[in-house]
Amino acid sequence: MVLATVVAGSSPAQARAVPELVKVAITSVTPPTGDPKTPITIKGTVTNTSSVSMTWVQASFWRSQDEINDTRDLSDLLASPATVPVGMRWFREPNEASIFNITDPEANQTFKPGDTGSFSVTGTPAQMGLTSPNAVYAVGIHVQASPGNQPRRTVGRARVLTVLSDAHTSANLAPVIVLSAPPSRRIDGTFTDESLSDDITHRLKPLAEAAHTRNATVLVDPSLIDEVRAMASGYRVAGKGPNTVVGTGQERAKEWLNLVEPLLSSGRAYRLPYGNADVVGAVRQGSPRLLPKVKHALDPSNPAAHLPLAIIDPAAELDNSSFKTLAKELSPSVILTCAASVRKGVREDSGVKIIGLADTVRTGGHPQSNSDPQRRGILLSQALLMTRESIPAVTLVTTVDDVQATAPISWLHLQNLSTVLNGAKPGLHLPESRAGDTILKDPWWQVQHDVGIDADGWSDLVGASPQTASLTSAKFVSRSLSSSLKDREAWAVDVMRPASEVIAGNGLVLHSASQFVMSSSRNDFPLTITNSLAQTVRVKVVVTSENPQRIDIPDTQVVAIQPKETQTIKFAPKASSNGVVEMQAHLSTPSGRLLGSQANFVVKATQMDDVGWIIIVVSALVLIIATVLRIRQVTASSRRDTETAAPDAERPATKLDDISDDARAAPARKDQEAVPGDESAPGPLTNIDDPTV
Repeated sequence: MVLATVVAGSSPAQARAVPELVKVAITSVTPPTGDPKTPITIKGTVTNTSSVSMTWVQASFWRSQDEINDTRDLSDLLASPATVPVGMRWFREPNEASIFNITDPEANQTFKPGDTGSFSVTGTPAQMGLTSPNAVYAVGIHVQASPGNQPRRTVGRARVLTVLSDAHTSANLAPVIVLSAPPSRRIDGTFTDESLSDDITHRLKPLAEAAHTRNATVLVDPSLIDEVRAMASGYRVAGKGPNTVVGTGQERAKEWLNLVEPLLSSGRAYRLPYGNADVVGAVRQGSPRLLPKVKHALDPSNPAAHLPLAIIDPAAELDNSSFKTLAKELSPSVILTCAASVRKGVREDSGVKIIGLADTVRTGGHPQSNSDPQRRGILLSQALLMTRESIPAVTLVTTVDDVQATAPISWLHLQNLSTVLNGAKPGLHLPESRAGDTILKDPWWQVQHDVGIDADGWSDLVGASPQTASLTSAKFVSRSLSSSLKDREAWAVDVMRPASEVIAGNGLVLHSASQFVMSSSRNDFPLTITNSLAQTVRVKVVVTSENPQRIDIPDTQVVAIQPKETQTIKFAPKASSNGVVEMQAHLSTPSGRLLGSQANFVVKATQMDDVGWIIIVVSALVLIIATVLRIRQVTASSRRDTETAAPDAERPATKLDDISDDARAAPARKDQEAVPGDESAPGPLTNIDDPTV
């Protein structure tokens, strides 16, 4: 068969992306690295994803003879489609081991839409022209077939990187193990499901074990610690409707905590922002005011509270502007980012060390780089090329597949992060600004806002202290920013369901008579509240009057109602006139947030005339009493005057008395003597000594 040879190493612009009719999945590459004389076996599956049937479906070993020399070439390759480089198929392996017929060459078998077949092909690097040791090459699979009545052609591709090694090959890699999970604890302390228990078994426990055996750096989410501790104490999981069931992962949680607690004091641990909040995205979205909430969410009693803070940026969102904000508000010790424009070392600024992550996430969105063997090939290639260029090779380990992808081999030496930070030279640069989307998508802002409001309402309802209420709100807001959440809206609905159901009127019921009759201007009447929740709640009743000028009802006092308890609470209408007024009573939190349960009733005031007469009679009595008191006061005054005059009439006259009695006559005599010739004077004075008078 004649081979079509095309110049390898074509740029992405030179290679034409051809729509592929089948999906090629590489499931294993054995060995992932070896010397040029060691055969490489690639296994996988082919699935017909088109709408046409095919015949003679054949998988062939493919390779590019161009050596990948540096990290720039590697990044370009990862960002390119599967058609780059063009390379060549290999057909000369002994026993035709480099080809595999999924359907027969005679075209008797048909590969229909949706059909899947497996393959296994082998190629020896030295025989295929891959001869340079201590080098990186691209190998892979080409699938050829005859789709429908069309000519035979390549209908699918997949590629994988391999490192050809020898005794002189050496590279360093710093796997950083991330212990974080999507938050699943609800506002009432129950869990949405058993997903965390399953995650502990299948992912979090192997990650913690790897952190021990590899002496690796570990980043711990304090929110995860809180949730697993709650599980270890015994927990319940949401069931159908308002019911909950006993959780089954208590012992698993205890075992995991026993694994993790020694790591927290190992000197190799950092803490993530609470809930693994995407703080970079929050700043990029123009919401740095959320950072104090994230900071406040960490309870000092959390076992991870004493650890230095690490921020991870696998989505390459960080720029200089957002870095300055993060450094000021959160004071992290280290930031690990894929956003570095130049990664020749580390950068230290404002007491924060920034280090680049191995660029495994930016693969141009092409799925051919996502399988476990492909990721393993990428990491080994990056470690070799980055070590050669004195660039720290740091990668995040978040899954069991990542653990396998970073497994040590003879020439790969694993390091912890502190070794890298202490040994790297300055040389990392961030872009001044960065455009484009972030992980936080709309309506993330509304989600975190609503979560905060509902958390505050719940704390108010259950009577939490101001400090506890503030901490609870901060925790749920920070969790709402979690990088681990795939659907923030659905998560918010699940974790806030206990609060939203109470607000909607479920769990608390207000009972009332249909009518109350007032016998005076003020009476006390009963309302009944039933609490079917699992928590003690503190509520009051707020009544709205259709005519508050006639009859109004103040808010009742706040009462605490135990779970499954029914309690009676009194309300006191105030009436200013007769009439019938409709009322609407709502349950409310102590701060005044209305709950869904309500009761309608009427209040009749019919005895206001009697009240009026009582007021009139009382007023008349007051007037009569005042009059009597005044009469008595005047009588008493006259009596005192009489008693004073009586003694004067009985006692003998004195000189002073004579002078007093003659006081009115004496001045007349004096005037007459002073002016004897005054014609206007009275007539001749009568001589009082004259006996004839």
